[in-house]
Amino acid sequence: MNALLAAGVLVLAIAGLAPPVPAAAPPRADRPAAAPPRADRPAAALTAQPLLAAPGSSGTVNNHLYAVSCAGPSTCVAVGDAQTGPDGQERTLVESSLGSGWFIVPSPDLGSGGDDLYGVSCTDATFCMAVGSSGSGFTDRTLAERWNGSDWTVVPSPSPTSVDSLQSISCTSPTRCMAVGFGSTTFPIRTLTESWDGTAWSVVPSPDPSSGDNVLNGVACTGTAACVAVGYTNFASTERTLTESWDGSAWSVAASPTPGGDLSDNLFGVSCAGATTCVAVGDRLTATGSGRTLTESWNGTAWSVVPSPSPGTGYSTLHGVSCPAPASCMAVGWSSAVSGEPQPTLTERWDGTSWSVVPSPNPAPGTVSALYGVACHLPPACVAAGYAGSGVTLVASWDGTTWTLVPSPNASVLVAPVVAMAAMPSGDGYWLTDPAGDVTAYGAARVYGSLAGHPANAPVTSMAATPDGRGYWLAAADGGVFSFGDARFAGSMAGTHLEAPIVGLAPTATGRGYWLVGADGGVFSFGDARFAGTMAGRHLNRPVVGIAADDATGGYWLVASDGGVFAFDAPFSGSAGSIALHAPVRAMVATPDAHGYWLAASDGGVFAYGDAAYAGSMGGRPLNAPVAGIAADPATAGYWLVAADGGVFAFDAPFFGAA
Repeated sequence: MNALLAAGVLVLAIAGLAPPVPAAAPPRADRPAAAPPRADRPAAALTAQPLLAAPGSSGTVNNHLYAVSCAGPSTCVAVGDAQTGPDGQERTLVESSLGSGWFIVPSPDLGSGGDDLYGVSCTDATFCMAVGSSGSGFTDRTLAERWNGSDWTVVPSPSPTSVDSLQSISCTSPTRCMAVGFGSTTFPIRTLTESWDGTAWSVVPSPDPSSGDNVLNGVACTGTAACVAVGYTNFASTERTLTESWDGSAWSVAASPTPGGDLSDNLFGVSCAGATTCVAVGDRLTATGSGRTLTESWNGTAWSVVPSPSPGTGYSTLHGVSCPAPASCMAVGWSSAVSGEPQPTLTERWDGTSWSVVPSPNPAPGTVSALYGVACHLPPACVAAGYAGSGVTLVASWDGTTWTLVPSPNASVLVAPVVAMAAMPSGDGYWLTDPAGDVTAYGAARVYGSLAGHPANAPVTSMAATPDGRGYWLAAADGGVFSFGDARFAGSMAGTHLEAPIVGLAPTATGRGYWLVGADGGVFSFGDARFAGTMAGRHLNRPVVGIAADDATGGYWLVASDGGVFAFDAPFSGSAGSIALHAPVRAMVATPDAHGYWLAASDGGVFAYGDAAYAGSMGGRPLNAPVAGIAADPATAGYWLVAADGGVFAFDAPFFGAA
């Protein structure tokens, strides 16, 4: 505490206190009959949104990344799935990096069962194509989605059999892509290849060298008439490597070697530095039952096995490979030192002469950490993606010398009650959060991270967006502050004795600081947030429930549950402290120009002061759960309310979705 006092972070002086219950500035009408709310939960808006988990359950779900593609050193896209659908069904997961951090980008789902993306290829920042499957059990259909620089959309793709899945894709331009996978009406499984011409996907016939199963797992194209696909084929119940070549008009099988005496051999990934220089990776199951890495190279004429290390005596596999040059490749996968033990990540590097193991990060020791995809550029720089532990996204970067873990977000479902809402300053979207710190995003808002998989010591109580909308803060009842995206961490009260729980966080206009407020009215300033006064130690009729910043003056307002407003170096425009409320006030938000503010009560009643325009409320209307928060839309001068069950109500503001 002494250190905080010395630093000027916690100041107990009182200044600029306005009277809590002035006679002037009565509130605008609370419950007019006009201005009904927008629809609470339109079905169309829920298609690509997470659902609300049952009370008492965890919002943490399994997240997996299976592939990554980079259109440039700072423009990468990773795809996979997250179990955010009904009953834990998989939903597509897309994450992007613009050089300043990873964030979740909304991606559509067909919703017919599980939706998974297994491969992605980007030619530039305005074109990516991702492929996978959608369905359940024996009714899977191919799934293809396209990125146009601003949105992901489903692109119709053929499904010629009963069970079809696309496992990998390679695009040489926005009008030329090749995807590979498998399909089956009845066993055995057959290879499946599809081609994109810039307008539509179409099935391209591909050979099946055996009467058993034939599967293609990876593809790499260097031109419209040069592609290589890899996988496995089953001869006499034994899996053997399968490689096929595309010459612009037809696929043909290219003989590939299989180490003798193995129980099975499989190729999962392939990368080509040129039409005559390709590398494929996978694994081989030896006669003793141990898994060994398998790498093969193509010289334009034939495939040959290249020795590659397999750490330990357990299971080692390589699933992804990227070769920006013939003498520079990186392969990724996982390995266990002893059979049956947890499997850490495995990365291996090709220097033009031999493969060698490169130390790689493992964020969840004692559990499985797996890397599935990798994308590299010259000079040597790579991004790898996978998952760790019980299902947390894993992203790592290679700088030519060392692998480094990169923070990556995880999709989660909200756990009732929803406790707070924050809006983008542009008005293009908003976020919701629950006590566990799970975060869901709507509209143009992006998930930059959450506390999913990282339990806080106390429940999250509030949320605020950064000035540019590319990040946000969460604040917990114990004073802990969690920063995501470009939100700057400036300090917290975690670990410090508090007289009352923290109930609100408000950032400064610069985003370089923020205030925390406790239920007793105590205010704590961090970064460039200037302390202007507190209600700590003063009698309050009801506890404080929120704080809003005045960007014009650098001051702030506090609001109590009885509607009393306390202004500190900020203009006092009125309060509801002298009114008999039907329900307690739960939240407060300032107008964009800070010349007014709205208060929101738990019954959905809205009170407008100063230049805050009243646009409607839920007061007097039936609610499934009490209102928990309010956020302003700077674009329309309207606002949103969020209820504890995740319902969102829009008033003169666009509806982007609800939980």
